[in-house]
Amino acid sequence: MRPHGLTSLASLVSLSLYCTQGVTQELPPGLPLQYASTAPGVAVTNGTKLRILPVGDSITVGWLGDDHNGYRKQLRSDLSADKVVFAGTERYGSMDDPYFAAWSGKTIKYMHDHIDASLAQKPNVILLHAGTNDMSPDISVSTEGRDPAAAAERLGALIDKMIQKCPDATILVAMIISTTRPAQAPQTAQFQALVPGVVQTRSAAGKHVIAVDFTRFPTALLRDGIHPTDGGYRTMGDWWYDFMTQIPPSWISVPEGPDPVRDISSNGGPDENIPPLDWGTSPITVKTPSEIFEAGKTASLESRKICKVNPHWYSTGKLASGRGVNGDFKFRSKWESVGQVMPATGLDPKFARLHDMDGDGKADYVWIDPDTGAIRCWLNKYPNTWVKAGNDGLLADGRGPSDSIFLADMNGDGLDDYLVVNPDDGSADIYWNHGPDAGWAHGWKFVEGGQIASGVPHANWKTLRLADMNGDGRADYLTIGVRGSAALWLNQGSLGTDVKWLGQGGITAGSGVTDLDTIFFADIDGDGRDDYLIFDDEAGISGYLNIMTQKSGLPLFAKQEGNQPIAAGIKNTKNWRDIRIADVDGDGKADYSYIASDGSVHLWLNRGSADTSRASDSVVFADIDGDTIDDYVILGHDSGSISVYLNKGPDEGMGWKFEALNGGEPIASGRAPASQIIFADINRDDLDDYLVLDPVTGALRVWLNEGRDSGSATGWKFKEMGQIASGLGPGARVRMADIDGDGYADYIFLKPNGGTTIYRNNWSEGGPGNYFVPFPKMDASGINENPDEIQFVDINGDEKADYVWTRKIDGVAKVWYNNYEFKEEGDEDKSRYGWREGGVFASGVGANGDNVRYAIMDKSGRASYVVLDPATGAPAAWLNGCDDKGDSPRGPVSCEGGVANNPYHPAGDSFGWAVYIPEPIGLTPAYEVQECGNHFLKVLKKQGGCETPTSWGCDAYGRGVLLHFDTSIFCGKGQVQKAVWDSTNPQIGGECINHGNSQDKWSGKSPIEILLGILSLLPGPSKGKS
Repeated sequence: MRPHGLTSLASLVSLSLYCTQGVTQELPPGLPLQYASTAPGVAVTNGTKLRILPVGDSITVGWLGDDHNGYRKQLRSDLSADKVVFAGTERYGSMDDPYFAAWSGKTIKYMHDHIDASLAQKPNVILLHAGTNDMSPDISVSTEGRDPAAAAERLGALIDKMIQKCPDATILVAMIISTTRPAQAPQTAQFQALVPGVVQTRSAAGKHVIAVDFTRFPTALLRDGIHPTDGGYRTMGDWWYDFMTQIPPSWISVPEGPDPVRDISSNGGPDENIPPLDWGTSPITVKTPSEIFEAGKTASLESRKICKVNPHWYSTGKLASGRGVNGDFKFRSKWESVGQVMPATGLDPKFARLHDMDGDGKADYVWIDPDTGAIRCWLNKYPNTWVKAGNDGLLADGRGPSDSIFLADMNGDGLDDYLVVNPDDGSADIYWNHGPDAGWAHGWKFVEGGQIASGVPHANWKTLRLADMNGDGRADYLTIGVRGSAALWLNQGSLGTDVKWLGQGGITAGSGVTDLDTIFFADIDGDGRDDYLIFDDEAGISGYLNIMTQKSGLPLFAKQEGNQPIAAGIKNTKNWRDIRIADVDGDGKADYSYIASDGSVHLWLNRGSADTSRASDSVVFADIDGDTIDDYVILGHDSGSISVYLNKGPDEGMGWKFEALNGGEPIASGRAPASQIIFADINRDDLDDYLVLDPVTGALRVWLNEGRDSGSATGWKFKEMGQIASGLGPGARVRMADIDGDGYADYIFLKPNGGTTIYRNNWSEGGPGNYFVPFPKMDASGINENPDEIQFVDINGDEKADYVWTRKIDGVAKVWYNNYEFKEEGDEDKSRYGWREGGVFASGVGANGDNVRYAIMDKSGRASYVVLDPATGAPAAWLNGCDDKGDSPRGPVSCEGGVANNPYHPAGDSFGWAVYIPEPIGLTPAYEVQECGNHFLKVLKKQGGCETPTSWGCDAYGRGVLLHFDTSIFCGKGQVQKAVWDSTNPQIGGECINHGNSQDKWSGKSPIEILLGILSLLPGPSKGKS
């Protein structure tokens, strides 16, 4: 729609008189410039650099354009006769120098409030196209209202800020492009007509502000009625160029100050004040023997063996001094020359990288276009020939110059994702790599994920590193500071797209390196954690190994002594920029590759080794002697030998007692490295057996634990059974645990998303047939978390292993309870399968998940939360107290002399029943009334034989029943304490139901009926169930 009354015929005639071949001779005041079709290449200035700041909304950004460059790339091309640099803190598009101050979907006011940093770059030309969103009928877009006059006032305020901040700049103000959207066109036309007056007010005051007329821009070049097509953006660039040629040359001054910094000095440059390291306070505290004993005694009450809710924890403090052994933290360098593994590509090797794009564990050859960031890729099929990926090698169109492109696995799915980093603030936008997909452009699927990091000060293209510091498979965000110091933000995301960051502060004070480009991170020793490495001027490598501590991602960096202790360099080149360090053969260790001038790849395989294990790595818990309590077991790092300290539980004199077998020496020599060993009871004899998992196939070999043997030199006997399962995949994803509660450990294979393939143990010692049969009804679908963080342990004491995820970053744990129940004798249709979410059952104690173990520490049958000191292997336990109140202010119910004493009972009164129906911390769904009633009855029976109504309380008076519970379990209301007492006892806090007032309702009722009667008195929309 064309606006009316913008210019008179006389004005247009006079305008034509002062324009000659697109070069302005003098500028009549107040008239908007008209497009004059000036040919490209006409110089706007006589050698003065143009520092141009494009300002606006999504049209300036280049929204919906294929290359996301908007009009800016065409404008720069047309200005070929001038020196051009773009200003602005925002960036988008594949062009070099893709900067601006524009925000998609934002209004003039938003621009006014966010433009200061861009104006501080002192442009000498500002191109302002603003107001489209102010006219939108969508009130979520036009947030200040869509009144054209009010928008014109906001436009004036924005121009005034530009004049104030950049008094020497010439400002071209667009009468914005018209729209074909009927609901927006009338307001747009009114706003367009007001722009010349806004400009006239400022130009009359002597300011270098000019209105430019885009109202005649062809609407046929709009793809959605608002945004130009690709051709439309190019045309818009031509128009801006034409208007710039009409600026009086005397108006364009030399830009003030240096051009915007886009190098190592961007965003504040390297940080000079990275905070010092903070490993935190150790959660392994020292307590007195009596405190330890009391915690153990209380938590293991037999009356609460089967848990109906999430645990309450009893902290024991340090239980033993620890017997684990640390590695020597030394890399033993050994490299095997393979020669050329990939032929020449003919592409500039400066832009070649090695990254795993298809998730097979091997780094592929990736070439990133220096101007556009487009990806060409050859998939690594080592030792076979590498092949082009996607459609003839092209994987993706680019989104920025190669310097802005970072490739890293941000969600732990094994495929490196595509990130575009803004050097001015360190922010990063992501395109998720989903791998080959014929249905997507170029035969490869990348899904735009938007911004996943808002950036931090000092992060730019030179100082930012993306590396996995804690071995969880997800790349973390690091900034390199002066002298090689580094700060870390841990990636807390899942296998989905919910990347979250946790600042860990400084992780190293630095290595003294001044050329920060030489610092890189790669896993050189195969322990899953990236190491801090440094190139020297001969392409040799030195550095520091990443050693785990109690705080996730905050490593102890072990310096490698000597000259070039990691790699000595090669004869082919002395230029480290020709070298790429990445895992080419898929063994988990980064290899050394030389990219020749023709683009070919020459390989040296990493055959080195290092023992970076901590003392805690070798410690496991297993029931070696069959007493139903897990013992403290130390495995030889390389040999898998077994040293055992039997767990004798709480001890009044020692607090907790461990008894060494064979004087602390190994009871078995071992059959594989510790990383391949697990313990589980295969044959239901209550003794955990020694199991070896093949690291590649997951095949299972068994040595049966046959217990004490006086005839053996070590006093213990293991019987070799050989291989009993062929495996389903990598051994690191295999768990052995009793899923169906029959006493036999089942075979569980974890999928990448945490889903399971379960094979039920069909043990028959020495007999024919399969040892394991599929058990699909109990397979879990997965939780999109790293399989390394998932275990199967019995949390609630029902003798069935529950699904437990322990977050590596902080030890927080969630549980999905095993819901399996089998009905025999043809009644399997009533059997139950699956998993019931229990939520967070352990909030962490300050240790990372690598140092957490689960062990049955007492006769309760419930797994406790055990933390190991990484340096010594010393254990501290949080005992699983089931449904009592743990260390909460209310205190637990204690049992003395066969009577359950209630802590609220009047002093001196030795009588009283105390039965707790606990609060469902994180538990969904809550229990049915019948289940609670059964638990209630069980306690009554155990604590006094009250099995019939006639023996209820053993006396109608002088004794009482206390129920303490959260009414939300039953009625969905807030937490209200209810107490039931006989009439001789006082009421206890909250709302109480007196025994005396409701005695008739209880008459002749069973304990379960009594419980139901109490519940019927509670408020709420539903009774008996949440």
